[in-house]
Amino acid sequence: MTGDDRRGPGRTEDRPGPARPADGLAETGSPSTESRFLASTIAAYGSQLGRVVIRLVADLTLARLVLAESHGLFDYAWAAVWIASIVRDLGLPYQLVRDERGPFGTVLAWEAAAGTVLTAALVVGSPLFAALDPELPAVVAGIAPWLLLHGLAVVPQVWFERRLEVGRLVLPEIVRGLSFAGVSIGLAAAGYGVWSFVAGELVGQALLTGMLWWRASGRIPLTFDRRLLPDLIGRSRYLFAVAFCATTLPYLERFIVGPFVSTFIVAQYGKARLWGLKVQTVLVPAIQRVLYPALVEYRDDPGRSSAAYRVGTLTILAFEAVAAYFLFFNAETVLVGVLGPQWAPAVPLLRVLCFLPFVDPFSRLGGELLKVRNEDRAWLVIVVLNFASLVGFGTWLSSRHGAMGLVVADFLLLGNALMAWRVWRILGRDFRRLAADLLLVYLAPLVPFLVVVVLLPEEGWLRFGASLIAAAAALGLLALRFQRPFRRFFAGGVA
Repeated sequence: MTGDDRRGPGRTEDRPGPARPADGLAETGSPSTESRFLASTIAAYGSQLGRVVIRLVADLTLARLVLAESHGLFDYAWAAVWIASIVRDLGLPYQLVRDERGPFGTVLAWEAAAGTVLTAALVVGSPLFAALDPELPAVVAGIAPWLLLHGLAVVPQVWFERRLEVGRLVLPEIVRGLSFAGVSIGLAAAGYGVWSFVAGELVGQALLTGMLWWRASGRIPLTFDRRLLPDLIGRSRYLFAVAFCATTLPYLERFIVGPFVSTFIVAQYGKARLWGLKVQTVLVPAIQRVLYPALVEYRDDPGRSSAAYRVGTLTILAFEAVAAYFLFFNAETVLVGVLGPQWAPAVPLLRVLCFLPFVDPFSRLGGELLKVRNEDRAWLVIVVLNFASLVGFGTWLSSRHGAMGLVVADFLLLGNALMAWRVWRILGRDFRRLAADLLLVYLAPLVPFLVVVVLLPEEGWLRFGASLIAAAAALGLLALRFQRPFRRFFAGGVA
């Protein structure tokens, strides 16, 4: 991510273009952007889907093996290290994607140094977390090394994503998921509780980092230039603030509701949010990692840029709409029947949270549009509004209504309205077409689910099975509706 100025020290011209010799993209006879975009999209979805399926099996198993209080402890600790990881990065991974100098070695040195310092800071400062739960400091200190391991994986991951070679990331990411599942389930079965999560994450991240560097060995230019570092940090300052405010929101929520509820209820909220936004965790990261570098190459072609944004947004929202209706009509079966009776308090939370994706369709990928247009300040205003809304409304409503108050606050993020306006200004006439398509995406899947509910008014496994058929039918109808413009886009036209 960059700021307003794109010129580096000692450069009189830094004109954007499709090829960047610094990172090896200017190769004669290389595949077109569309073909690499499609291949990387398929790889990203495949990787994300594979990881989510593995994680889903692990989550289903761990939900029954580990008490809810231990899930709540890990939710707190994981939120702490994830927020610290945003501070560690300072927005540099986003800057690295589009920086034409290719400063991979400089960013790697920063990630290693900052990761080490913040890991030590979390260990030393872990006693401060005792105010939330007496057992939490030990868990925070135990998971802290993940910060360094994760930071060391940033450079090779960005290298492959920037070159739209996401397929090279699939195997390492699947191995990470399998190792987490194996270690955590094995330790949980042996009675290690929250420590099964900690060990699983550390082993999985260590394997991922090692495999990424093995695959990238000898390919990445790792020259370290300390003179570049202040400029890199300066260029990414706005988008560091964006990343901090936007990315930390789902994790910050635990600390907002925590003072007003028990660790048990924090776990219930976390489980409801995880399942309510499960499709987001599959699709949004997958398309973002491909869309951003693709938009960098499309930045001189507004038509292709708008079409890419439309394709990504419709893909995400189609699956999210179907998942929302499925979860709403089967919330108790999913949480109690599948995960176990200890998760019954999360059922009403899930019935509301599953519709959260409906209120901010343009925010899902809107940030990618703004990044490429260097509108870092505009995006910062949007995420700061959302951050302030969540803290303000979340604290007020949680103090009165507990976890359900925080759920309601999730629907009151004021920055989403500003993002919708900004996307409208960028897309112009294409925005009306996208809005009409989204309306169809929201309403069409409801029809087969209503048929199921009329025929099977009582929730249970029979309705669950029928709802799977309804979900498949809804996705099939949407695929028929949008397959032509999607094919046209990937063939080189405009969707």
